[in-house]
Amino acid sequence: MEINLVTADEAYHDKNSLILAETGVYQVKPPNAKVGIPENVDAATMQVTSDEFCEIPMNHMGVTADGHEYKCAADAGECPRSHTCPQFRVIPLDNGRFQPLLHGSAEVAEAIELRKNGERPFNLIKKREGQDMTRVRSQHALPARCTITTMATLLLEIISTRKKRKREKNQIQSELPLASGF
Repeated sequence: MEINLVTADEAYHDKNSLILAETGVYQVKPPNAKVGIPENVDAATMQVTSDEFCEIPMNHMGVTADGHEYKCAADAGECPRSHTCPQFRVIPLDNGRFQPLLHGSAEVAEAIELRKNGERPFNLIKKREGQDMTRVRSQHALPARCTITTMATLLLEIISTRKKRKREKNQIQSELPLASGF
């Protein structure tokens, strides 16, 4: 199965999953720290249970417009509450760990790793040029800022080198003994 996705950082959260609805492209981004973990979800393992009395983790069945669907993973006769439990649960989509593509899934992990590797050269340039705290809003703005900063840095280096050469030339000429016939 092929999944179309684009990665972004935390500033680019897709409100109401409009990008997915309009283009069919999933947006993968780090979970928003302000979004809490839903009830009856283990924060460490992200295992979902039906309610606070349930001990059997549920299986992720897929994603619908309503959210992530989970079904009880208990075998027949394994759960004493099976006759009173709905054995089904939907967790609404959010900007936390329950985005349209579950944060922590293999697809999301691979996309985030690819993004890190792709950003590494730009981050090194930003750090070298003293712009590591610079925020930009487009994929073209960062290389443009880095290019302009690099050009400015190189021009300053050229100017300082030429000044040094002029000083050295003047110093050498003043130190040379003049010929007596001149």
